[in-house]
Amino acid sequence: MSKKFQLKNGLKVLLLESHKSPVVSVQMWVKTGSADEKKTEEGISHFIEHLVFKGTRKYKVGEIAATVEGSGGELNAYTSFDQTVFYVTISKQFSDVALDVISEMMGYPTFDPQEIDNEREVVLEEIKRGQDSPGRRASQLLFTNVFQKSPYGIPVIGYDKVVKKVSAKKIREFYQSRYVPSNMFLVVSGDFDSKEMKNRVQQMFGGFAPYKLRKVARKKEPAQKTIRIKVEQAKFEQTTAYLTWRIPSVKHKDIAALEVMSAILGQGDSCRLMQTLRIKEPLTNSVGSFAYSMQDDGLFAVSLGLEKENLTKALSALIPELVRIVTEPPTVAEMQKAITNFASHEVYSMETVDNIARKAGSNEFYYGDHDYYKKYMKQVYALKPEDIQKIAKKYLKADSFGLSMMTNMDKKNADRILKAFAKDLRKALREAKVVKQKAPRFAAKKFNINAGAAKGVPTTERIVLDSGATLLIREQSDTPYVAMKAAFLGGARVEPEGQNGLTELFARNWMSGSKNFTEDDINLRVDELAAGIGAFGGRNSAGLSMDYLSPFEDKMLEIYADSLLEPQFPEIILEREKVVLKNQIKARNDNPAQLCILAFMQEIFKGHPYARDLVGSETTVNAITSADLLGYYKKIAMAKNVTFSVVGDVDTKKWVKTLNAITKELPKGERVKNHFAAPKITESKHLFRELKKEQSHIIVGYQGLTLSSPERYTMEIIQSILSGQGGRLFIELRDKNSLAYSVSPMHMEGIECGYFGGYIGCSPEKSEKAIQMLKAEFNKLATTKISPEELVRAQRYLIGRHDIELQRKSTIGNAILFDDIYGLDYRESLDVADKYFAVSPEDVLKLAEKIFAQPAIVSLVGPTDVKS
Repeated sequence: MSKKFQLKNGLKVLLLESHKSPVVSVQMWVKTGSADEKKTEEGISHFIEHLVFKGTRKYKVGEIAATVEGSGGELNAYTSFDQTVFYVTISKQFSDVALDVISEMMGYPTFDPQEIDNEREVVLEEIKRGQDSPGRRASQLLFTNVFQKSPYGIPVIGYDKVVKKVSAKKIREFYQSRYVPSNMFLVVSGDFDSKEMKNRVQQMFGGFAPYKLRKVARKKEPAQKTIRIKVEQAKFEQTTAYLTWRIPSVKHKDIAALEVMSAILGQGDSCRLMQTLRIKEPLTNSVGSFAYSMQDDGLFAVSLGLEKENLTKALSALIPELVRIVTEPPTVAEMQKAITNFASHEVYSMETVDNIARKAGSNEFYYGDHDYYKKYMKQVYALKPEDIQKIAKKYLKADSFGLSMMTNMDKKNADRILKAFAKDLRKALREAKVVKQKAPRFAAKKFNINAGAAKGVPTTERIVLDSGATLLIREQSDTPYVAMKAAFLGGARVEPEGQNGLTELFARNWMSGSKNFTEDDINLRVDELAAGIGAFGGRNSAGLSMDYLSPFEDKMLEIYADSLLEPQFPEIILEREKVVLKNQIKARNDNPAQLCILAFMQEIFKGHPYARDLVGSETTVNAITSADLLGYYKKIAMAKNVTFSVVGDVDTKKWVKTLNAITKELPKGERVKNHFAAPKITESKHLFRELKKEQSHIIVGYQGLTLSSPERYTMEIIQSILSGQGGRLFIELRDKNSLAYSVSPMHMEGIECGYFGGYIGCSPEKSEKAIQMLKAEFNKLATTKISPEELVRAQRYLIGRHDIELQRKSTIGNAILFDDIYGLDYRESLDVADKYFAVSPEDVLKLAEKIFAQPAIVSLVGPTDVKS
């Protein structure tokens, strides 16, 4: 049920009433983004996104986050080229809190000069963080190459020179000229009464001053008439490249066809580019395509992540696929697969109130119609194969494409390769002849699935099957969607010595073919049914997960059962996945935070399987064979060692019958049981790895708790006290001292041992202070009892986050599954309020004394070392 109205000050409001879960999402969409900034304003929209959290007429620094998180909610914001969005998700009983803070942030920010200077440092840290990110750097290069006049060519985050100098006066002037009621709209979705909500919105937002809107005339990007090549040399292991063409704005009639073309070319494991450049031969580590449509003209792109040695071959393999999409209409099967996936988005988007609000907000922003999806799907359903071929011919032009690449190869050599490819592609597209054939007859099968409210309160059953396997099942029919997972105890704990990476390779190869289905069969069916299926492997377990829409249950179960019982692990596919995994190992230098946690884990868990590098090394990966994978499977794949969780629109009797039939084919066996002594840390250690990056990445950590520890709920309270925008680490290290953009606590509980600590990414010159302050915050918890108010905030924050997360069926499934296989009560994670409320300030002090009195392990990855 939806209701749309406008306040007297010009603010439009959209209410989306949904009673599927007791949660409310409040989102304010501001019709201004980085593309609306003038010269010398670059980055001001993103800066304001930060600053409205820093104080209003009612809330001081840190109080907005503390208020929301103290009511169990979560809040955040993002800035894009076209819009800025602020949102709070919260339990329905605290929906007034969400309305109040969004009202204050949007209508009454103070923009205190001191706080502007403090946050200026944080934004500069965020810019530095982006310089260390290969993905962000490559994306910025892409946009600067495509948009040379349009503001889309300027990074959303702006330039450090602007952020350093922009004044409080200029910030306020920009805010009052663009953050005006007539240029914003409010979206509220979730469990509420629309009549009551309308009154509350009028009370809280009706007083916004109707400032005059500053109109912005964006520079239009001229038509691209040449081939543009742009190469940036950077010290990243992986090469990232984009091939681009210009496309019209989001409202253009061709967008639906361009989106379908993109899905056929580069989305899903069965798509053309994935098959040619990743599956048949691992020429790339990743490949895909996307249509990026915006308020003004957008772009169509093919993306490649690969090793520089494969660049020439990968680009050569790309040309025939581009020619084929231009010259031949796609098959009926490809059309239906793409359309089914588009239609299924409607169902998947109904799972959370956040997604409901986000989808409606986006449609309202771009089309002025929150329900535009229905019109869009009419366009999609009307498409024919020949329409896709025509749209490819229209937009994939031979003389006006762009090539951008981020690489560590010699720039002259990179330029030479891209110029040669551009010449070959230009020639191939110019000479491409449309295949004269009768287009296949096609009428899209419409995909109409109702997503109604759930009937009754879902309950979870635990059933021991005839085979000794365990089934945890929860009938929940609010949407026609099912999340299921099977987990076997095992993981890295059962890897033989010297075979690090075995679990990872096992998971990557489990779906590479079964007795009755090849890898291609599996990929095609999963994509055709808009489903997901995959294997996972970790420190303690391995298994298979699947999510699908309930009408497709039987077809998905055929593949799932065959993969569970009869995996084949073909040697040729194993060798392909080894190549990709070794590339990933090599590329870890591009992710210093990952190296930091790896070094920390190896020290804190020394001598225990948890210290193992899950992806292994080039040497261990090279040595693993198909026989090793099959041996690993036989070691864990026993009926008594598996637990299934099934949550969603299902029938319990059918699933019991189905899984009884499946698991009787497994050896009965026993649960995998092994025990390793917990490591003993007797002295503090400081670890350093030199890596020439803009930022240093730091972990300060201590030995923690086990999965079965009675103190684990107290540990989560400690985590909550330190985390979130209202937590101590954010307030002290980021808000007050501007040390970093990213700082957070971190913890892991394992079977015999665990850890607790804090992570921060900051400029190298701030590293010493960051370490000192992390330790100081831990010490405060160990020496000073927390206040009752702070405890209540932590408790509500945890309970609220828990309720918000449980909107997702996959989260419920994971919670009940892993509690059960680790020997806990499977219902434990579903009902946690009493456990959190039972924790006292004395409990927190006692556990903090115990944890933080231990030796500390400090792991630092960055350009310079410091004392700790």
